[in-house]
Amino acid sequence: MADFQLRPLGAGGVFRESFAAYRHRFGTLIATAAVLDLPYAALYYVLAKEPPALSTIPTNEEISEFLGAMGPWLVIRLLITSVLFAAVIRTVGETYAGVESSWRETTAAAISRMVSLAVVTVLFWSGVTLGSALFVFPGLFLVVAWSATLSVVIIEGAGPLTAFARSWMITSGRRMAIFGVLATASALVVIANLVLVVALGGLLGFLLGAPGPLLASEIVWVLTQPFIAVVLAVLYLDLRVRKEELDTDWLSLQISATSFDS
Repeated sequence: MADFQLRPLGAGGVFRESFAAYRHRFGTLIATAAVLDLPYAALYYVLAKEPPALSTIPTNEEISEFLGAMGPWLVIRLLITSVLFAAVIRTVGETYAGVESSWRETTAAAISRMVSLAVVTVLFWSGVTLGSALFVFPGLFLVVAWSATLSVVIIEGAGPLTAFARSWMITSGRRMAIFGVLATASALVVIANLVLVVALGGLLGFLLGAPGPLLASEIVWVLTQPFIAVVLAVLYLDLRVRKEELDTDWLSLQISATSFDS
């Protein structure tokens, strides 16, 4: 097993550890993403209607029609992403704790916290959307200040309000560094998505016809989305090492206390 040690990390260290954890648990991470997302993708392909087109400057009626058609699917996607991120974060936490759980175990642990994850997701995106609508900066600030909420829920077993309070506390004093890491990680994922979707979409479109591009986008989503969650997990562990002197024994105890079987 690769050697993952809890210690303070700079920005470069966060990325090195994140890439190492992604490679080390690649099979588990991809299986988790595929099991959670592919059923959604199949239902979307079969049941969803073509989204209504929006003009360059959409009217209120166009926006309302678009949200009416796509809103439920977007909400489901957000919830699936939150469960995926929680499962991936737990996988990384267990890796640092010296545990090698299967995708079934980490996914079951995340699903067992579904209610808390759903509440956190709704509150998180409501706050970020409202903050972004004001002057953009408040939304970005909240993304950073609340970046540890899912980690607190799935690792510490906290409820939604405690998760927001804990995230606010442990990110304080490190928010510019967190912003830099998250912005860089997001840019890397966006670039990877663009390159892979174009390459794979062209190939699958040629082989399968109309379903090809949709299948390509889902495959790329499965491959790339877990990386963002890995980065969030490594950042969370780094923050706790710095502020609370988190060690392997303490992490193992929390992992055990919040396991699905407990």
